[in-house]
Amino acid sequence: MRRLIALVLPLLFSGAPAFAAAPKPTPSSAHTHASSHASQGRASRDREPTPKSPVSVKLSSIHPAGYLRANSTLHVTGRMINQSESGYQRVSVRLRFRSQPMANRGELETYADGKGLDPQQAGPQRLAATSLPVGGQQPWSVSLKVRQMGLSTFGVYPISVEVLSAAGTVLGHVRTFVTYYPAGSIPQKTKVAWVWPIIDQPHRADDSTFVDDGLERQLGSGGRLSNLVAAAARTTTQVSWLLDPSLVEDATRMGDTDGYSIKGTSRPQSVAANDWLRSLHAAVTAPGDRLIATPYADPDVMALAQHGMSDDVKFAAQQGTHTLATAGLSGATPEVAMPPDGLADQATLSSLVASGSRTILLSSSVLPDSRAATYTVDPVAHKMVSGTNVRLVAYDDTLRKILATPTTEPGGTVAAEQRFLAETAMITGEAPQKSRTIVITPPRRWNPSPAFAKAVLYYTSKMPWMQAVPLGAAENTPAAGRVFQAQKDSGLSKNYLRQVRDLRSRVRQFTSIFTPTVSGFTLGIARTESSAWNGQSRKGAKLRDTLTDELDHDIGKIKVLNDGITMAGRSGRTAITISNGLDHGTVIVTLRAYSQNKTRLRVDSVNRTLRLEPGHKDQVTLDMKASTNGIAYVNLELLAPDGRPFGTGPHVLHVRTTAYGRTALLITGVSLAVLFVGVAIRVVRRRAERAEESV
Repeated sequence: MRRLIALVLPLLFSGAPAFAAAPKPTPSSAHTHASSHASQGRASRDREPTPKSPVSVKLSSIHPAGYLRANSTLHVTGRMINQSESGYQRVSVRLRFRSQPMANRGELETYADGKGLDPQQAGPQRLAATSLPVGGQQPWSVSLKVRQMGLSTFGVYPISVEVLSAAGTVLGHVRTFVTYYPAGSIPQKTKVAWVWPIIDQPHRADDSTFVDDGLERQLGSGGRLSNLVAAAARTTTQVSWLLDPSLVEDATRMGDTDGYSIKGTSRPQSVAANDWLRSLHAAVTAPGDRLIATPYADPDVMALAQHGMSDDVKFAAQQGTHTLATAGLSGATPEVAMPPDGLADQATLSSLVASGSRTILLSSSVLPDSRAATYTVDPVAHKMVSGTNVRLVAYDDTLRKILATPTTEPGGTVAAEQRFLAETAMITGEAPQKSRTIVITPPRRWNPSPAFAKAVLYYTSKMPWMQAVPLGAAENTPAAGRVFQAQKDSGLSKNYLRQVRDLRSRVRQFTSIFTPTVSGFTLGIARTESSAWNGQSRKGAKLRDTLTDELDHDIGKIKVLNDGITMAGRSGRTAITISNGLDHGTVIVTLRAYSQNKTRLRVDSVNRTLRLEPGHKDQVTLDMKASTNGIAYVNLELLAPDGRPFGTGPHVLHVRTTAYGRTALLITGVSLAVLFVGVAIRVVRRRAERAEESV
């Protein structure tokens, strides 16, 4: 009966098989008594979870790094912080563990989410602090030989560290995992292909002016983008770089010898930007690495496709590869795409295929396994899209979420590393005799600690259950039963994109007058469509408003200079001056003039096309005829080459007409006649006088 109870009780409390929870005999039995002593406290904590434990427990290190061997000693260190309103005396720590490996990825995720009980087996308590006052901090460490833990087979094992009061009450705990890989283990390695994103948010509205100075910090030493490039550049693990061309262009502008401008304030040439560009060039051209370009500014492809703006995606894709080629990165492949968050519907796929994509990387949540296999399957599926056979490749969404774990907080890096190791080992352990391939990619705008970014790439090449492979190896795996499930949600809202579409119409109208065509404002539209504004619509709207202001400013530079004329008479001719006040860009415009009241004032039609270089002016002559005196109004419009007017509206010319013109001519004529007669009479008199004198 006692043996039966010993087998049944662990099953009831843990939900795991009895053989997984029951302690195995070990050389040391000191931990067995401690395990039963604290079981009541663990059960109470699980039934009534509290949002904040009295003592916060963080990890600092776990050794050996990577995995345990049979002869290893597990050594865990960390720090405790008393966040309660009471002090504690004789605070101790204790390691809890389980001798049976976790069964699958679902069990691992449940434990990582803080659900269920801590492992029931425990090591000896160790005094960590004789006193822990309110707000006090104290380092701690626990050690246990693997032989004492009873680990037997390759797999992932849950552990936790408890902080105990002098009375044995659990004050706080932290959970994590260890991976055990004994000698003689020969599982088929999981092949891992990395896609490494180098993406930020747009920092310019039009081509010339930066809207903030955030990029300088990210490119500099210790900055997010600097750390990401350095981490991948200093590893032997092959990666495929997912690069936003607009980021490269932003950095290039900052590195210009003439400097750059932030909201009208001049800045000197950025040394950090040039250093980062050199590092990036060296990294992406490393042997075995691959360069994938996002469409320019990394647009929200799904939202654009759903709202009938797929042409913008195609333009951004073409502009993206062109931008990288201009920057000396001509090896970017145009055939691979990864929409933001890996989400897509049918319209998204069609839009990407129309832009040249033949391989599309998607979240594994979009490409689930239709066969419900008990293990993680290969990533590839095939689908006909717009008459094209497209390869869909799933990246592992769970691993992506693990990589997104905050690692800049205390204990974050160690916890995330252990979870990454555990997840990849579990994938291998699900079907150890079946070789499979997975694709891993972090979040697009990933901000890990430098140590974590380096560690995950290092572990990929060095852990015995993983093998780093290029993305092409993942693309070429056979289809594995995954099916495409279209997503319904999109990021950028309908209202936001409606305003972008309206602005886009104005931009297209304005840019059509330039020869050759300029792309500054067109690329500005691409920046307003960036996926960076998902969840940050205010920032996106601010950039859009800045672009609108810049557009209005430049449109106002191409204008008619005349405001009003006075026409002395019923008809007249006047020269209308048109100016290109821009400092760059030659424009071609046609002047159209028409009277607001044709009965009062008639304007002869004109059809003269003007070519105006930057800073130049030209004139068009208008012939007008008035039927009455007073003020009349003439609308002057500048037309684009396609005949459509551009700008904010017609320029109004004020024309004042008077009847004094003919009267003035008559008076002038009479005056000249009188003067002529007077002069003639005087000349005749003088000649007569001279004749008399000579007699």
